[in-house]
Amino acid sequence: MLGFQALLNSRTPAEIHNVILDLREFSTPDELPARRMKDVRLSSRAFAESVSDAVVRVRVFDTQYADLALFNELLDLLHIQIQCINSGVLIRAGVAIGDVHVGLNGKGPIFGPAMVRAYQIESEEAMYPRIVVDEAAYRLFLADSRLHNENHDPEEEADYVNGLLRVGEDGTRYIDYLAAGEGEFDDFANYLQFMERHADLLRRNLGTTHRPNVHRKYVWLARYHNVVLERMRVEFENGQRSLQSFQAIYSRDALACLDALVVELS
Repeated sequence: MLGFQALLNSRTPAEIHNVILDLREFSTPDELPARRMKDVRLSSRAFAESVSDAVVRVRVFDTQYADLALFNELLDLLHIQIQCINSGVLIRAGVAIGDVHVGLNGKGPIFGPAMVRAYQIESEEAMYPRIVVDEAAYRLFLADSRLHNENHDPEEEADYVNGLLRVGEDGTRYIDYLAAGEGEFDDFANYLQFMERHADLLRRNLGTTHRPNVHRKYVWLARYHNVVLERMRVEFENGQRSLQSFQAIYSRDALACLDALVVELS
């Protein structure tokens, strides 16, 4: 959770309690608990364990049926990011693939080299409020059919996963929740409302005095936000998206709506 220390200094214990409960609720899988270990090995499933403002998620993928394990986990994480932002919380994380102990029904204790690697990514490489996918994990995904859907060919599977990811200027691969998240909303109006909440969160924090290293994180996120908006603007201008349809449905000018969502940086 980005800014948890500041949260401790500025919010009441009850408010902090609610924020932590929100994060825990958003990141806890919906699956029913398995009664036997062989149930866990049937298809990929996720488990979560939380401590303070941190959550560890583990998804078992060496299963009888291959069912888009990596894609499903990345999509879950994308939804978690969106839900957290709707609650005014920014998160960062690392995604790794490897050995980890989770215990039956995820009761733990959770430990193992994959957890250590994920923690290293979160603490040393993610830096900004983003969920970073380990490059070694991505290469393993391309080569290991257990991480695919057994009915998809490798190219199709790669297209699914790549559709959720963005590669930053530093070469880091992370979940593209702002652009890829558009398709997760019921309609474009709801998506624009989310982008408005995202912009408001950024404007509040960019207007607040933060330590320089924290301020840089909000600047990075604002640039990412603006790049996504600029791509949408180009799509409206070149006809990939219809200005006329937007006007007819929402009685508003699409380009003016996008301009209002841009976060100004000095």
